[in-house]
Amino acid sequence: MILLRFVYFLLIGWWFGGLVAIAGYLLCASVIGLPFGVLFLNRLPTALFLHETAEICDVCPAGTHPEPFPFILRVIWFFILGWELGFLALAIGYALCLTVVGIPLGIYVLNRVPLILTLSRHYKA
Repeated sequence: MILLRFVYFLLIGWWFGGLVAIAGYLLCASVIGLPFGVLFLNRLPTALFLHETAEICDVCPAGTHPEPFPFILRVIWFFILGWELGFLALAIGYALCLTVVGIPLGIYVLNRVPLILTLSRHYKA
C-alpha cells in the first residue's frame, strides 16, 4: 500500500494536490464557495497521497467536539488574518510534502489549513 501511495504521489499526487489546494483556497474567497473550499482543503492529503483520515479533534475528549467560535469572530478572523495565514500554511505544507523528509510535517500542516483559514475546529487528523 505504501508503494502504491508513493507511485501515485510521483505520477499524479504532486500536481493534482496542487490543483486541489489552489481550487480550495480560491473557493474560500466567496461566501458560497467557502464550504466547498474547506472541504477541498480537508481532502488535500487524500489528493496528494491517497491518505484517508477520520474526522477528529485532537484537543477534545473522545467523541466530543468543542463549541465553535462565534460566526462573526470567524468572519473577522478570515478577512483580517485567516486569508493570509491560510495561504502561508498551504504553501509551507505543500512545499514540505514535496520533500521526502518533510512529508509527515507537511501533512500535519495541510490538515490544519481549514482551522487556520476559518477557525473551524473540526479538521482531519
